[in-house]
Amino acid sequence: MVELFSDSPCLPSNFCSHWWGEPLRDFVACIGRHCAVRQLCFRSTFYWICAYANRQHALSEELNDDPKQTSFYKAMCLADCLLLILDNVGPAMPFTRVWCAYELFMALIDEDRKKKPLLLDTAGTFVLTDGFTDAEAKVRDAGFPADAEACKSLRELCFPIHVLEKGMNLRLQEAQATEDADRRHILNSVVGKQLHKLDEAPPLEHANYTEVNARLGSRFALACFRPAIMKGSARRLGVARALQADRCLQQLQLDFKGCEQINDAGVAALAEKLPINLQQLRLYFYSCSQISDAGVAALAEKLPISLQQLQLDFGACEQISDAGVAALAEKLPIGLQQLQLNFNHSSQISDAGVAALAEKLPINLQQLQLYFFRCSQISKAARSATGSLESLRAWAAAAECGAAPDIERRLSSGAEGEESSEGWQDKDEAGEEGEEGEMGKPCPESPRARPAAPAAPWRGQTPIVALPAPSPAAPQTRHIAETSSDTVLAEGFADETDVGSLEFAYHCGAMSAVPSLFETFCSALLCATTLEKLQLDFSYCEKISDAGVAALAEKLPISLQQLQLDLKGCEQISDAGVAALAEKLPIGLQQLQLNFDGCEQISDAGVAALAEKLPISLQKLQLDFKGCEQISDAGLAALAEKLPISLKQLELSFRFCSQISDAGVAALAEKLPIGLQQLQLYFYSCSQISDAGVAALAEKLPISLHQLELSFRYSSRISDAGVAALAEKLPIGLQQLQLDFIGCDHISDAGVAALAEKLPISLKQLELDFNGCSLISEAAQQAARSLESLRAWAAAAELAARAARP
Repeated sequence: MVELFSDSPCLPSNFCSHWWGEPLRDFVACIGRHCAVRQLCFRSTFYWICAYANRQHALSEELNDDPKQTSFYKAMCLADCLLLILDNVGPAMPFTRVWCAYELFMALIDEDRKKKPLLLDTAGTFVLTDGFTDAEAKVRDAGFPADAEACKSLRELCFPIHVLEKGMNLRLQEAQATEDADRRHILNSVVGKQLHKLDEAPPLEHANYTEVNARLGSRFALACFRPAIMKGSARRLGVARALQADRCLQQLQLDFKGCEQINDAGVAALAEKLPINLQQLRLYFYSCSQISDAGVAALAEKLPISLQQLQLDFGACEQISDAGVAALAEKLPIGLQQLQLNFNHSSQISDAGVAALAEKLPINLQQLQLYFFRCSQISKAARSATGSLESLRAWAAAAECGAAPDIERRLSSGAEGEESSEGWQDKDEAGEEGEEGEMGKPCPESPRARPAAPAAPWRGQTPIVALPAPSPAAPQTRHIAETSSDTVLAEGFADETDVGSLEFAYHCGAMSAVPSLFETFCSALLCATTLEKLQLDFSYCEKISDAGVAALAEKLPISLQQLQLDLKGCEQISDAGVAALAEKLPIGLQQLQLNFDGCEQISDAGVAALAEKLPISLQKLQLDFKGCEQISDAGLAALAEKLPISLKQLELSFRFCSQISDAGVAALAEKLPIGLQQLQLYFYSCSQISDAGVAALAEKLPISLHQLELSFRYSSRISDAGVAALAEKLPIGLQQLQLDFIGCDHISDAGVAALAEKLPISLKQLELDFNGCSLISEAAQQAARSLESLRAWAAAAELAARAARP
């Protein structure tokens, strides 16, 4: 048929493998999605489709007893990519058809192919690509492989798990054909029989069957690993087992960043099933807060000895300590050549952990990258030493010989050496933030105060780090080998029913270096049509403007239930950007968190536009407009007017919004939802707020409140009267109370006493801060530090007052 559309040869760049039973519209839609994801030109990209390329009235000329002499095979030899079509009607049918199975076999194992191996892409409602798209590869080649992987992971996250499951369980030898002769010929060709033996009965089992089944199974296992964990289906699907079965797998990369469901048991299950022939392993566990030393030890115990490159990201896994680092160091494969580790924000790691790692580095190691940013127990000398393999070994050797003081002075004489800790503290209080925590991205040291390096207990002796007993959910390392991965995985995840939700978290720190990254990410987000939870951090991305926010909003999935968007420090964002975002908020959203800290162009108009479009289904709302000085009472009133009545949790920050006064606070108080259970309001440095504003708020506090946090820091017009008015109206069922009156220098002991007298009897937690309130006595300040001491102080004061009466 193709000759009717072109007067010149059209060489196929893509070969379509499908089962012939799909509706034509679905088939065309799958190709269209693939073309869009791969960013292929519609006019110059050609797909070979057997129904149209073969002469249907003369099929005998196209087919042959030898599958390698058919038009199918010849087309595959010309193509660069095999596209497996998984349509809506029979999405898993190609896995049961022998011609499709043969085409997959040739894509994976074709020893006669003269061109590069065929890419194996999969297209259905979503598209899986073999490797990166051109746009993602551009991000990777710019030096940001983690960002490229994040875009790919998001793009493929929503591919239906039940379809991937069929691919993982493919049994080529059981595939069927309309003509039994075709089945015999194909299976015998797969096992390598000669032409004259193709009519024989094919063997029931063969190594080639096993290899194809395993290699295809591992591809689909990689695609569904993260969503399967989120959905609670990892054990039922056997994803770890599918990976292990592929003995040809030499490179493995899995991204679990921000995946709250994964814990020590999940890491142990993955480690148990790592393919034994792996040469490159990249695992991203950034912000997986349930992972502890036990999980790191379990992974270390099962690292394949064949590994040459290892990259592990445990950033923001705050339960990991020196013990975990030491356990990992102890089991590093002897042939390892490249090592990259991220333990940023792991406050329990100290110099002892760094020393344990330095001591056990493999002798063949050629490249080393270590990240210990915000590990407050690590000294400046140790942190400086981690900059290179040579400096780390020199530091460890010097420390072992007791020469640490000299080398500390030498290593810390660089950029960090000249500033005093006082200088760092000053900068910290001024609000200097915005550092990057993930591996593979620039991570400059923020000039924050650190404690002086303690005398290291390991100097002059070999560090001995004992692993702590793991939590019940994290089996001890020695037991892991005795327990099947399925059993271990069951401890970490719910199973049998896909009840979890698909979620994705991403911190973009590379946008300035790779301008195309934002567009690539938005394209990936457009594919995530069933995503339910999304957390994005674009803080301090100078490239983000109103147009960028509008483009991002346009791609938000309508399935979203939770959205967290951090645009802190994006100074180009104005009311137009806020309005564009508000216009596209998913209607079923239940939780919304937006951070516009430092977006100084936002005014009342932006707040009003956002308020107008808040989904009525919202149960949790967090908005931060810190430093948006154009916002006044009008903006606060407009927001209050549109607060959804379904809200259970509300957090609003208007710090440094100096135009907000008592009128704005009163307008907000008037419209607080009656079913509110948690309320957090921050009016830091809103100097126009006085006792009247506090009283107006107190008067309207919902009686349903369980948690209340209020900050009126540096509101110098607030006095004892305001505190007393607030105390008088505290909800009777309140369980947690946190009040910040720092710098309110008109508050005295009388205000503290009035508050103490009216505290609800149901109260369980109390935090009060009256620092800088010069009229409050030292005794009252001390008493305010806990609920018990405050009540005792109030009782004593009452007795003293009674005794003083005539």
